[in-house]
Amino acid sequence: MKHNQVCYYVERGFNGKLYVSYGMYEYEKTYGGHKVSRLRPPEIRLINGVPFDDFQSETEFKKVPKGWTYSTDLYTVTENLDKKEKINAAMKGRYFTCPSDLQWLFDNGYLVKMENVEPIIEPEFNHDTYRLRKKYPAWTQCYGSHNDRYPDEVFETYEAAEKRMHEIMEENYKRSVKCALLDFYEDLEWVLEKYEAEHGGREIAKIKQNILARPHLEDIMFRYYKGDILIVSKEAHRKNTHIEWEKIA
Repeated sequence: MKHNQVCYYVERGFNGKLYVSYGMYEYEKTYGGHKVSRLRPPEIRLINGVPFDDFQSETEFKKVPKGWTYSTDLYTVTENLDKKEKINAAMKGRYFTCPSDLQWLFDNGYLVKMENVEPIIEPEFNHDTYRLRKKYPAWTQCYGSHNDRYPDEVFETYEAAEKRMHEIMEENYKRSVKCALLDFYEDLEWVLEKYEAEHGGREIAKIKQNILARPHLEDIMFRYYKGDILIVSKEAHRKNTHIEWEKIA
């Protein structure tokens, strides 16, 4: 893959779900690896009429407005409407699933690399005076919200990345089923031991056979209550903790 080529990769969101992201592939010669920079449309915000990218932190303090409170806006944020219209027109009919569309938008300046940590504008106070500062918050790095990515795999097409995403999801599902089955068999042995200790072992083989004949063993949850073996679906119990348990023995 070439330097500054649009690529796709599989990413995990904060909710744990996988999805396909895109960005700009960059080869890092120093480390012999690669990184992917997120892309976004060019900045259109104006801070007090000054383009956001050109805005510089103020050096001089000035008096806060008369009657000022902490909810008072100390600067105005507007948009460059002409620039916004041009960006929207360029993006019309183009799709993020099409790498050639994204590459064209990037090459023509309608998509740009995001800064690793995006700056914010904040007022800095000194008694009854203030100045506007352009800051790069350190907490963004700490909480993983920076915009550089280092995926293990990158793909030239959306379809290839989507295919890999489904493969990972299938692998994760199989792994989770195996873990759930291990828990199931441990819980099954525990509940049968409890039943045998109280009722004897004459019915154990039959009870075990009946349970193992059920579908989706990984979804079964056990309870031993007042000498009875009870089961319920984990998924159903997660949705409704007051669901009625089924008596097995």
